Amino acid sequence: MVMDESWRLIKGMKASFWGAAIVIGLIYLAVSMMGGIILVLIGGAPNAIVKQVFNSFLGVLMTPFMMGLQMMCVRRALGAPVSFATAFSYFPKAGTAMVASLLVMLLSYLGIVLLIIPGIYLAVAYTLTTTLICDRELGAWDAMETSRAAITHKWWRVFGLMIVVGLLTAVSMIGLLIPLIWTIPWLFMSTAVLYRRVFYAAQIAAVVGPPPVAPAASV
Repeated sequence: MVMDESWRLIKGMKASFWGAAIVIGLIYLAVSMMGGIILVLIGGAPNAIVKQVFNSFLGVLMTPFMMGLQMMCVRRALGAPVSFATAFSYFPKAGTAMVASLLVMLLSYLGIVLLIIPGIYLAVAYTLTTTLICDRELGAWDAMETSRAAITHKWWRVFGLMIVVGLLTAVSMIGLLIPLIWTIPWLFMSTAVLYRRVFYAAQIAAVVGPPPVAPAASV
């Protein structure tokens, strides 16, 4: 199972992951505070809609950092070395990733506004977009469509995985947040293992070879 394998893979990388995550969290807080101050100076206390728009675009701006954490897990899932610096080594892809993140956000919101279900479908189908930009060096739209095409045929399984992992991560917040030390990296690793299974299955099969055939029983 994806969840079991992801749990095994986070062993030995949590220190590097959390070192990078803490730095990224501090950057997020600084940018968020600065943006909030600017909003207040421009138009006073922002209403709920303005806050939602601001948070959405803040998420787009943070895309290069979040995809760095994701790629730490992808490299781990692929058996490549991982370090603190890995999270900050994909900035050359930042422009493409932010464009893709903005498009995914706008299309998902549009789908939700129109009929809700299309928005949920797109949000799940585009899950692997930024990973494809980093790993396969695709453009924004090509990465979005590659992710959508790959996930569409297994959409319900991916949706179920995201719901279960998300719920378990949320439940782990009970207990003074200590379990999050394990569950946050596990959440990222689940997407990484999913990516490897979707886009590297053929290569892995070629290396491992077909399963052995049991000898025929003698008569």
